[in-house]
Amino acid sequence: MQVRAHQLSRPVRNLLIVINDSRTIDEWLTGVNGVTASDVALLRELGLITQAGAATASAPARPGDLREGAAKAAASPAPAPAPAANDADWQRTQQVIRAAGYTALYDALNSISKAKLGLVKGYRFALEVEKCSGPDDLRVLALKFAEQLRTEHGMAAVGELTYAIGAAVKA
Repeated sequence: MQVRAHQLSRPVRNLLIVINDSRTIDEWLTGVNGVTASDVALLRELGLITQAGAATASAPARPGDLREGAAKAAASPAPAPAPAANDADWQRTQQVIRAAGYTALYDALNSISKAKLGLVKGYRFALEVEKCSGPDDLRVLALKFAEQLRTEHGMAAVGELTYAIGAAVKA
């Protein structure tokens, strides 16, 4: 996004900055001025956003909905072990966290935690980030947070964290 590789309009870039799985696409379209359904379709085609949660044969995901249903998640049994592809992604995330500097971890943890944990939990987590005395403490916290994301939101959320750390390193 920083290098503007896709030449997106300002409203579409604004949507990319704020979008998460806390609202439906329709709510985001209403809340972000200047964004249309065709803009969302373009972002999906470019692979910049995806639908949260995989559709199953018994309960397909609603079109235009980025969030996973809380009732569906509560009713479903414990998740099956992650496939081998996720193991490689998980290893990559751990490597990125261990190699990242303080600033990259600090920025990424603050941005992703606000989006994934909500207002109150995000605030508490921000306090935990502030308590870290150096990069080693921050790495330990980042690994714990990545594990929490993996458990609660899946590897897609962990991928967002990995991407955010990588983007902060490149900046």
